[in-house]
Amino acid sequence: LFSTLADDIKDYFINTEFSPEVADLEIQVEFRLILESISYSGSQTIVNAQAICINKYDQYFYAKGVQFPYSKGMKILYTNFFDPLSTFLDYYAFLFIATELDTWGYMEGNSFYNKAVESSDFGKNSEWSDGWSDRWKKARNIKNNQYLRAMRYYFFASIDALKAEEIDTNFIKESMSSFYKEFILLDRKLGSNKEALKFFDVYHNEIAELVSVLNMKGCLHLLVSYDNDHKKVYKAYLEN
Repeated sequence: LFSTLADDIKDYFINTEFSPEVADLEIQVEFRLILESISYSGSQTIVNAQAICINKYDQYFYAKGVQFPYSKGMKILYTNFFDPLSTFLDYYAFLFIATELDTWGYMEGNSFYNKAVESSDFGKNSEWSDGWSDRWKKARNIKNNQYLRAMRYYFFASIDALKAEEIDTNFIKESMSSFYKEFILLDRKLGSNKEALKFFDVYHNEIAELVSVLNMKGCLHLLVSYDNDHKKVYKAYLEN
């Protein structure tokens, strides 16, 4: 039954033009579909599954309650209407594109976060509503966490500036100062945030080194109290 499903999902992600303006983006995605059971409704074969979607950096999504009709060799087609399988794949494509665009420009990913919210809105109001309410909440929470989104932008803007032929030190200082201000707001408004901790888990070394070079000890102290898993790294920079 599933002999072509993996290739079909891969082809869908690679060949679908989710939007002309992002056709040149190169995003590495690992998508794992964990099949749980098969049920039958009339002539339809219903697949029940879970999924893990990773961009191999700081974006990790786990989905439960994945359900869609399937038949062997069925082609997955991009559509503006709700489809249990293609809309599910679209939802995660939109999230990955949105988070990537957020590193290119301040809040640049808004339109694709909106697409993810809209897709999940269709899902939760459909006959295939399992799991879609959680996805709707997830997309809204990520979009509305403007503190982390701003932090990611300012961090990546600083990293890009460091790679330039002529390094603009003032720009990097201003960007990381803005990073710190948003971090303070995130800590005050949201407290411990799972998405922020994922971000720090991947980039804690680069962040610690950068704020240390800029003598931003206040930021290092906040990192020590906020990110317990990498406290030793931050303390080492404070002691040097």
